[in-house]
Order: sequence, then structure tokens, then C-alpha cells
Amino acid sequence: MTKQDELARLRTELDHLDGTLLDTLRRRIDCGVRIARHKSRHGVPMMQPGRIHLVKERAARYAAEHGLDETFLVNLYDAIIAEMCRVEDLVMSREAGDRR
Repeated sequence: MTKQDELARLRTELDHLDGTLLDTLRRRIDCGVRIARHKSRHGVPMMQPGRIHLVKERAARYAAEHGLDETFLVNLYDAIIAEMCRVEDLVMSREAGDRR
């Protein structure tokens, strides 16, 4: 196998992993939509600081256990959490409007 063939094979593997990552993020957002609907229907506040802390703490622990950069994973979860909050806010606002 030539160096170029090996590089192409590795890039194909990386592309597959990116697809898995993106599918997982989509499924996570879909789950967040269901959570937002549940919160809206049962009067649960959107913001759950304890839950946010738990998720970020778990990411930091995962980084430490797997030799990854803790700051990177916590920052990644900051972005994911921000998007989840945005989506939950939209869903909960829509649900509240539908009940009027």
C-alpha cells in the first residue's frame, strides 16, 4: 500500500467517524426536544444548573480517564449545552404558545 493509499484509507475512516459523530449529535438534539416537551408539559424550568454541572463534570472525568484534553471536552460540551438550551427554549416557547 502506498503512502497516498494509506492516507486515503485513514481519511475514509475519519469521514465515517465524523458521520457517526454528527448522527449522534442529531440524536442528542432530538432527545433534547423530547425533554423540552416534557418540561413544558410538566412545568419544569428549562435551566437545570445541577444537570449542566453533572454533564460537564462527566466530560472532564472522561477526558482524564482517556488521555484527552479536559479543556477541549468541557469547551465542546459548553457548545453542545448552549445549542441544547437554544433548542429547548424554542420548543418550550412553541409549546407554551400552542396551549394559549
